[in-house]
Order: sequence, then C-alpha cells, then structure tokens
Amino acid sequence: MYLLEFSIRLRSCHAANGPRTQVTSSIAPEVIVVSSLPVPVEPDAATQMEAFARAVDARDPRFDGVFFVAITTTRIYCRPVCPSRMANNRHRRFFHSAAAAEHAGFRPCLRCRPELAPGRSFFDVVSRLAHSAALRIEAGALNGASVMDLARDLGVSERHLRRALEREIGVSPLDLAQTHRLLLAKQLLVDTGISVTRVAFASGFQSLRRFNTAFREQYRMPPSALRRKLSPRRNGSSPEDNVLRLTLGYRRPFAWKAHVALLQGEAIQGIESVDRDRYSRTIRIGPHTGYFTVRDAEPSHPRTGRIASHLDVEISASLVPALMPLIARLRYVFDLDAEPGKIDAHLEQGGLAD
Repeated sequence: MYLLEFSIRLRSCHAANGPRTQVTSSIAPEVIVVSSLPVPVEPDAATQMEAFARAVDARDPRFDGVFFVAITTTRIYCRPVCPSRMANNRHRRFFHSAAAAEHAGFRPCLRCRPELAPGRSFFDVVSRLAHSAALRIEAGALNGASVMDLARDLGVSERHLRRALEREIGVSPLDLAQTHRLLLAKQLLVDTGISVTRVAFASGFQSLRRFNTAFREQYRMPPSALRRKLSPRRNGSSPEDNVLRLTLGYRRPFAWKAHVALLQGEAIQGIESVDRDRYSRTIRIGPHTGYFTVRDAEPSHPRTGRIASHLDVEISASLVPALMPLIARLRYVFDLDAEPGKIDAHLEQGGLAD
C-alpha cells in the first residue's frame, strides 16, 4: 500500500436531528481538535454550578468531558459520569478542563479515568490565538520545542502568547502541555503493556528521568506502581505486539454506520479500506509511516451491560513516536469532541430538525 502524507477529508459523523452537512478539508497541524480546555468555573457562576451539580448527581453522559468535578477532601478530580460514591456538594469544585484541575493541585481519578473523556471544541469561547496555540500544544508542539518557538510559528511574541493562554484558558502553555503528556502516559500505562521508557517518549517527554519526576510529583506514585495497581484493565497490547490498542471516547449518539458507508464510497484504493464496520488507512507523519484501524466499540459491555461510547483504535508500533499528533488528528477527523445536544439545538433553531 502506498504511504501518503496524512491528509484526509473531514466528515461529520454525529447523528444530529436533521440533514447532515459534509465538509471537505485538509488536515493541518494548526486545525487539530484539542480536548477540554477552558478556565475553572468562577465561584459566582451560581446557575452554571447548579447545572453541573445536577449533571454529576445524575451521572449525565451528555456532560462527559464538558467539565470535571474535583473533590476538595481527596484532592482528586473526576468525570461527571464517575461511578464512585458522590461527595457532598460543598466539597466539590468544577473545572472546564483537566489542565485547570491539575493546575489547582487535583489528581485524576483512577476509576473514571479523565484521560478517556471526550474533549471540547472552543472556537466561540477562547480567542483565535489561544485556540490555535491550544490545538498545537495538544498535538505535541511543545514536545522538544520552546514556547518561544511556538510563538514564532504563530507570529506573536512569547509574552503575548503566554498572556493569551493564561487569560483564556487559565493555565500556562507549559502547564497545558504537561497535562496532555501525563494524561496520555497514564492511558498508555493502564491500557498497554509497552515499556515505561516507550511510554515516556510516546507521550512527549524528552527523557525518562523527566517523565518519572513529573509523574511522581503529579500523581504521588511512580509509573510502574500505577501499572501494577491497574494491570487487570489492560486490553491486550504487550511489548511484543506490533500493534498498539487504544480507545477514543465520544458523546452519543454517534452515526458510525453512516460514517463507514461514506468512507467506503470515498476510499482511495491502496491507501484506505473499509471492511464491514472497520476503517483502515496508511499514513505518514513526519518521518514515521504506518497504519491505523478504527471501529466502533461493542454496543454494551458483556458483563455490566454498560453502553460503550468510544472507538477502538489499533495503531502500528512504527507510529508510537508520533502518537500525540496522530491521536489529535483522529479526534478531529472523526469529530469525537462534538456535542450532539448543542448540534441538535442549533439545527432546531434553524428549522432543520425532524
């Protein structure tokens, strides 16, 4: 199969009520969707906090990734759908992003795993500069590069970039990058069996020592301890595998079958293929070439009956060094950070709902 630069047509794959709109676009590093990013909820935003509290009490999946709830007594932050016992409302703090929660000194929950939550897209919430910078940081722009380098690429001064991110997102560029690295490392440690060294570099750290130090400081345990604690959750990837298996979350409803049918009709021979409900293609990201395969998860868990809301992704081991930009691009291509409830509301306002 021919290996081409990773440029793919953007398809809308969420099931909204009303006609579907297809957009064609080439993916560039500056337009990769970033995960949940805004600033902490202000204490005087009583209405929003009340809505968030009700969503947590109901474990409403529509709010998964829209915000995070932190518990002041345990110093742990969770997704709104976390199955753990609910804390008293006076012990809760709400954040619009994992980065903001970690910046405030909270650690991610080991049960609901915030790193698996779907993200958000904030074109209307943050400034164009902050949004563009956040997208690039999500894709690894600060892995081995400086904030000055990123500012130069965006055509602004380093000071102006720092002020824009801190004003709009609530954290510094380096703090935001560190959160992305640590959450990806946590996912790789739990869901795969690749070595800790490979986890460190795949998640964007430039040395094993820096990775171990950052992980201990943030999560109060070494990476190997987290892996031992949660080892039963691994999905089968091992150091000997040539394939890395991960999950990418989304919010339901998700029109996977319609999306696969569209992909099959537009597949480029020798590059893309669709086999029933499975989509595959070859890619090149920088000097790294390989392939990925994507399919929707089984509708429900065989033992718990819980409805799945994620894609199962298999990535060739040759692409592990480019994992951060690849994951960001996959989230963008499959529109995994969309909020179907908002889409439906806008379609209804325009008279396009059924």
